[in-house]
Amino acid sequence: MQVLVFEDGGVDRLGVLTAARPACDLTIGAVTLCEALGHLGSVRRVVRPYLARHIAALAGRRVTLWGAVAPVDHGEPPASTHGAIALVVNARAIPSRTTMQTLRSLVEAGHRGSVRQGADLAAAVLHLTADGGGPDDRAWNNLLETGSTAAIEALKNADLDSELELLHQPHDVASAHEQAITGSLAMLIDSGRFHEVRPGLFVAEGAKVAEQVVVRQGPVVVDAGAEIAPFVCLDGPVFIGRRARVNPHAWIRAATAIGVECRAGGEIEATVMEPFSNKPHDGFLGHSHVGSWVNIAAGTITSNLKATYGPIRLHTPLPDGGRETIHTGRQFLGAMIGDFAKTAINASIPCGARIGVAATVGGTVPEVVPAFSNALIDGHSTADQAATILERMMARRGLTLLPADRELLDELAT
Repeated sequence: MQVLVFEDGGVDRLGVLTAARPACDLTIGAVTLCEALGHLGSVRRVVRPYLARHIAALAGRRVTLWGAVAPVDHGEPPASTHGAIALVVNARAIPSRTTMQTLRSLVEAGHRGSVRQGADLAAAVLHLTADGGGPDDRAWNNLLETGSTAAIEALKNADLDSELELLHQPHDVASAHEQAITGSLAMLIDSGRFHEVRPGLFVAEGAKVAEQVVVRQGPVVVDAGAEIAPFVCLDGPVFIGRRARVNPHAWIRAATAIGVECRAGGEIEATVMEPFSNKPHDGFLGHSHVGSWVNIAAGTITSNLKATYGPIRLHTPLPDGGRETIHTGRQFLGAMIGDFAKTAINASIPCGARIGVAATVGGTVPEVVPAFSNALIDGHSTADQAATILERMMARRGLTLLPADRELLDELAT
């Protein structure tokens, strides 16, 4: 079956977390939406043009800068003479166990129609024909070519009796992750790839967990090639991704997901670390979302709870000198850190901070940090400087910086 995941205008509201990656490649729970949809069929992304160009340039050669596999488009076999089902999913859909059960049910029922959340198209089931001349075929091709869902929304489709939850604001990513991780780990355990080697500890073949590691509660799921050093304390639900490394004496607390080839140490709670990022030293990272190729320096601390114990609000400066205030309704919320960002030693990051792509911060960090800003030189970094740093980081993971990577950084810096 063909699956198409698309971005709409709501992606921009997710801010720093999706500036340098498709929304469907955000880790929520222990998986991304694209990874979860891969169990239903062949997945194609319709994303912002600069991200689409990066994916196309890397196809078949290397993972994208945000860690997703860049697919090679070999084309799709024609539909059967009786038609074929295609699934369209909003990239802001949360890849929870409930969402995947809902989408699977829609596919199995096979009824042509749409699922909406308010004014937003959340998903659609289309019927494609063998000759490609049907109305759904034209809508499908239009979405592939233009990225616009208008043709699909114009179809005389029935409203399907289902609900799908979408992300709307940056703090929704943290809430969705915390709600999804238990079900996400259950799906991984059900896959049969992980063996329970101790109560609550599920390990894939090739992972190494030291004898002195303490699992105070499960589930803790450790993927292939990961290494957990002695005297680590694990409080599940926790996910440790492929070839990730957890340093001695770390405390990895509930609702934490550490991505592919990350380095983790110190205290981490209710946080996602996207692939290839480092937080190897002492310091606290809590209720946060960290992009790819981020380095969290020694002694960096995120605040995740106000001194008043009250709900956290996000403040964003406006061009007219005022500011927009978003009430998150959350008592605990740390930092949202964009891809390629860096912190200096002993950086102090406030509740609800949003740190832009390739920014460098130090000292007492502002709540909003623009992309490519550099607090250490009181100025801005260029795309070339960011590429130089990234090239050095990638070499430590055995990866090579390609022209497509430089082009993406150039796009992000403009």
